[in-house]
Amino acid sequence: MAGWLPALRRGPKQRTVWRIFLAFAVIKTVALPPVAGAVQDVLGTNADTLLQHLLAIAAGVNLLRFVAFITGRRPNSRQVLLGLGVATTLVALFAMASHGIHGSAEHLLAQRETNPVVIAYWMLLEAYLGTVLCTGGLLIWRVSRASPTNLLRVGLWLMCAGAAINALFAVYKSAYILANAAGVRMPTELVAAISDRMLPVSGLLIVSGVVLPTWTVVRELIAIHRSMRALAPLWHTMRTTFPQVILYVSERLPSADGLLATARLRLYRRLIEIRDGMLELRQYAPPATPGEALEYLAAQGIHGRQAAVLAEACWIEVALRRKKAGTRPCQGCWPSTPGGADEHEEAKWLAEISTAHRLSPYPGRFAGVTPVSSSRSPTPTP
Repeated sequence: MAGWLPALRRGPKQRTVWRIFLAFAVIKTVALPPVAGAVQDVLGTNADTLLQHLLAIAAGVNLLRFVAFITGRRPNSRQVLLGLGVATTLVALFAMASHGIHGSAEHLLAQRETNPVVIAYWMLLEAYLGTVLCTGGLLIWRVSRASPTNLLRVGLWLMCAGAAINALFAVYKSAYILANAAGVRMPTELVAAISDRMLPVSGLLIVSGVVLPTWTVVRELIAIHRSMRALAPLWHTMRTTFPQVILYVSERLPSADGLLATARLRLYRRLIEIRDGMLELRQYAPPATPGEALEYLAAQGIHGRQAAVLAEACWIEVALRRKKAGTRPCQGCWPSTPGGADEHEEAKWLAEISTAHRLSPYPGRFAGVTPVSSSRSPTPTP
């Protein structure tokens, strides 16, 4: 759950998801024998079962709120009130049950349970959870039909399947509890085996449905991180040379936008800062320098995109040396600057320039044969 903690500061939708997974995590923790024993020692016999059911109700309320958010609806406060009402009634019925409430199918079918309080407890719980899961599943299904991406659509389908199995489990459990109370003989082992398999399968489908769409986000975050690392040397050069181009504003976005939006903003800002630095820097190199660099690289047998990238790195190195030497800015109109058609292409283009300027020997060699003191450099020789 620690990985979901940052969601608490991002917005109501993220906080709702965090609360759902927190409830599931605590339910699984309480189900562990040592923890269950400790809960019973503090709260009484079978209190661990009641606690798990109350957490399931909390997860159900948050599920309906999450579905309302993703469907563009406003969460209804009556859902919270209904959940509180059901939880309060369950606590009262639990207190009235003389032998407590058993959670497993083996315990429920071990003897004929005719206590109306116990039966009312289970019917209320399963009716509430079944209704919540059916409602949530149907709304998620409607959203999935208009999903913009395949992964998100498949994830929503898996969530629907998980909710459907969980709702079917509520009907199944209600049926065998009523049948047992009516005196119908049932194969206990088979009924328990089916019951014990349904919830894990449902949970696996729901978790898979939530996690699957995040792969697209993770993949884009990795790509942005790689671009930031590749751009770092060139950005650091521009930042050191022209500190004024750095945008000293907060990188935090509105909390609902999340981690991906913040990463996109940082990359976009870095691209702007590099371009601003290059615009400031190119006044220290003659306008003919990129063309001369292309001629120099052609003489070295370098052509195409590699030559275009290296030519950019070459004039940057020339301009840096001229500025460091105190050369006055050059006059003249520069040709159009090459770049990417969109943000991703621009990041790729500038990353290649950054790598070429840092690792390739050609920018240094070209700058070494290009006069520094003159306002216009002659064409260098290979």
